[in-house]
Amino acid sequence: METGHEPEDLPGDRGFRLTPQRAGPFIEAWGPDRITCMAEAVGALVSVFADLRDTATTTMLPMVLESAPTPDLLVGLLEEVIDTVDVFEKVPVHVHLAEAEDGGMAGDLEVVDVAEVALIGPVPKAVSWHGLEVGEHGGTWRCRVVLEV
Repeated sequence: METGHEPEDLPGDRGFRLTPQRAGPFIEAWGPDRITCMAEAVGALVSVFADLRDTATTTMLPMVLESAPTPDLLVGLLEEVIDTVDVFEKVPVHVHLAEAEDGGMAGDLEVVDVAEVALIGPVPKAVSWHGLEVGEHGGTWRCRVVLEV
């Protein structure tokens, strides 16, 4: 994956950053492995619409993503987060992921009720496939995606 960013311009070994765009927020996340990168992408997505600083009580929601190419897994994971907010009115505070033997992912979302969260923006409606990038480059996994609001 070529993203135009060299590893040294990424602060720390894991994290994310947001860039506002007309089409919707653009998120970039990174980590030392695929799981960490995707977990950071979830954090980036949630930070677009929620301030989680004062959340306390959590519930666990199990999650399984069937084996698929990495871009499909990333989109599936982010859409799972959007659906959790939209359908169950729960906001993910943490995501716990593990690689599944079949190439998919399994884990759970640690969530709180929407009413317990300070909403700071609209919840994205979808993940755009346009400009989606995910992969390992120079020992760091990185992903870039535009969210549709």
